[in-house]
Amino acid sequence: MVMRGEPGLTAEELAARSGVDLELARKLRRAMGLPDVPQGERVFYEEDLDALRHADALIRDERLEEREVLHLTRTIGLAAARMADGAVGFWLERSSGSRREADPDESPGLAALLDPKRIEDLERVVLYLLRRHLLDSVTRRLTTADGSESSITTAVGFADLVGFTSLSEQLSDRETAELIERFETLATDRVVGGGGRVIKMIGDEVMFSADPVDVAEIALSLSESFASPDLPSVRVGVASGRVVAQSGDLYGPVVNLAARATVAARPGTVLVSPSMADFLRGDDRYVVVSLRPQRLKGIGAVPLGVLRRARKAAGATSRGVA
Repeated sequence: MVMRGEPGLTAEELAARSGVDLELARKLRRAMGLPDVPQGERVFYEEDLDALRHADALIRDERLEEREVLHLTRTIGLAAARMADGAVGFWLERSSGSRREADPDESPGLAALLDPKRIEDLERVVLYLLRRHLLDSVTRRLTTADGSESSITTAVGFADLVGFTSLSEQLSDRETAELIERFETLATDRVVGGGGRVIKMIGDEVMFSADPVDVAEIALSLSESFASPDLPSVRVGVASGRVVAQSGDLYGPVVNLAARATVAARPGTVLVSPSMADFLRGDDRYVVVSLRPQRLKGIGAVPLGVLRRARKAAGATSRGVA
């Protein structure tokens, strides 16, 4: 149902017919996140052959090195694996009691997912999203490139649920899953709605990036969105500067500083780096309350600031954070 047809090719036949070296074909499969196949087993489809031929054409046309090909394959493979697991999990969850069933005849959710038309619809949506995000990524790189394709200047933030570990010990599995879903929904809405981009979700934490002009509003809206009795509060840390952009993720000292600032923040507060504080002090919508230098693990003493809305600034005093 999924691959349209029956498997009939061995790995050796797949490599021979595609013109790709067998060892490279095996490395590509591992980079995709797929397990090795025993020699001689006929588990490959015509679609596998077609994909390998396209990969080979990309290698030859672009004169790519093996390490470059494997790097790109790993990046796309990880994203595809998560999409697939997400789709399967979603359809299984839709049918009560079907989670543990592996037989489509006994699992209405899985049977619904394996409908050929639904798979085709999903495929079209995925291709659309790929093209849409390609456009968005190219547009962002054109406006933020900083002399190097891998280096950009941006603001990076983290927000995490306070006390999630202890709270999850008191919740059922379903309640924990529902809490994470609410967190992901609210966080994505506030970040994307504020002009930023979700880099990744890490359980009870979201990593995001945005232009320094937008990041303060995003950070405060995240903090305020979780200020309700039925949700744990969040703490947020933000830093700005040059970062390395690779495989859809961001790296470098700025990212490390934002992460450490989040750990240092009190529940419901936003801490900003010195460079962000300097930038925001020219914006009359906000007030940055300077703190004594905070000792951050692996970084050292850093004079962070508490970000607040200007209307809440009256009587504010400088104080440390836990």
